Amino acid sequence: MAKDHRAGSKVKGDKLPAIVMASDLLEGDTVFLAETGWTRDSKAARIAHDQESADAMEAEGKAAAAANAVVDPYLVPVEITEEGHPLARHFRDVMRQKGPSIHPDMGKQADFGPIA
Repeated sequence: MAKDHRAGSKVKGDKLPAIVMASDLLEGDTVFLAETGWTRDSKAARIAHDQESADAMEAEGKAAAAANAVVDPYLVPVEITEEGHPLARHFRDVMRQKGPSIHPDMGKQADFGPIA
C-alpha cells in the first residue's frame, strides 16, 4: 500500500471550512466531492464547516481512491464567497480549482463560469 505523502495543508491557521479535491482517475480532471459523488464544478462541492464533517468527507475521498475512482483526494481549506461558493485559500489549490490559465473559453472555466 502506498504511503500518504501529503504532509497536510499548506494553509496556516484555521483549516475549516474545507472541501475535498481530487483528480478523476480516467479523465484527469480536478474533481470535488459533492453531495452525491464527484463533480467538476467547484461551486457544487460539499463544504465541511466542522471537524466531524471534514473527517467524514476525507474518509469518503480515501474510499473513492481505494475504489480507483479518484486519485489523491485531500481536504482543501476554503473561504466562502459572498455567493456562498468555496474558494481555495492556497494558491496551488486555487489554480487547480480554476483550471488551466489558457483558453478560458474552454474546459470548466467555460462550463461553470468564473469562480471569484
